[in-house]
Amino acid sequence: MVSKELGSHAQDVGDTILEFNRAMSFLCQGDKDKAIDALKRSFLAEKGADAHEQFISEELSRGDLGEKNREDLLHLVRRMDYAADWCKEAGMNLQLVLEIGIPVSSGIWTKFSIMTRELERMAKGLKVCVDNLGVNNDLVIKTRKEIEESEHIMDELYFMMKKEFFISNMDARALYLMRDLLHGIENSADNFKDSADIMNIIIISQRDRPR
Repeated sequence: MVSKELGSHAQDVGDTILEFNRAMSFLCQGDKDKAIDALKRSFLAEKGADAHEQFISEELSRGDLGEKNREDLLHLVRRMDYAADWCKEAGMNLQLVLEIGIPVSSGIWTKFSIMTRELERMAKGLKVCVDNLGVNNDLVIKTRKEIEESEHIMDELYFMMKKEFFISNMDARALYLMRDLLHGIENSADNFKDSADIMNIIIISQRDRPR
């Protein structure tokens, strides 16, 4: 039951990122209305992820798993949920930018789109890890390394974007919201990496367990 729910949770987390990335793609195309629609779908997916997180936490709390396994899985599901939470935070700031009508150059949206594509890649990798945990641990370890590589790329993009903000002519309102938007994306990426790290710890602890 918990394994199936973890997969469903990972899917909702992934859909949160997928629709957020689509919103950025639409902005690059100059389609504000479709971007807002994609954000609405992202928020719905994040709500679904929250429901799965709550259900899994309750199931683990009253289940018969050992204490260490229970703690590891609780940490995993919470980190996965934080990834979606921070994406929603970024999405809400993006929604504010669009609703207020703050002018943002197409170049900045294009650079943000590069970040959100990388974030979606991390989300898809996490789903692979969740689906294969305890089934194909070698694939989990391989995919975890790919997520880690993506996180390094995101760090570089993060500082590139900060530089872009300060050399742009955006007003104070735009800088405030865009900074928070960037911060949400960065924190989402960090939590994807942390989730993959927790699965690696689970695999190692299972291997080292006395038989």
